[in-house]
Amino acid sequence: MESEGMITMILIAAVVFTTVGWFHFAVLSRTVPPVIDSNMSRAAQHTSLVALIGTLHAFEAFIYALVFRWSQSLGLGGFKPGEPLSLMDVYYFSLVNYTTLGLGDIYPSGHLRFLAGMESLGGFLLLSCSASYLFSVAQSHVKKGN
Repeated sequence: MESEGMITMILIAAVVFTTVGWFHFAVLSRTVPPVIDSNMSRAAQHTSLVALIGTLHAFEAFIYALVFRWSQSLGLGGFKPGEPLSLMDVYYFSLVNYTTLGLGDIYPSGHLRFLAGMESLGGFLLLSCSASYLFSVAQSHVKKGN
């Protein structure tokens, strides 16, 4: 039974990791070019992009929070201390984990630990890609002299 839980969690984590990554790049590729090509000032474009990307990351952490809750209902683990936690508590954990901040006041147990590791890896990857994307947009504006 233990190995079934492990395999289930690996499959869940792989699907969520891949789906969130695909979603992130799909949203960026469809929303950023219209902002860059708009008649907005550069400051308004950058502000819009930061807001868009921040919202995107917050949404992705929420997806992980929902998967944590669902996986918990499947008996794949829980959270310590103070079970049961509200959805907001799990979302808070997910945001802290996604950003790799890792405060440690709430932490997963059981197979949820694997999902937490995958979320940290994915969050680090997507946050880094977003920062790189913003940097390249800013650099292209500097090169154009705008």
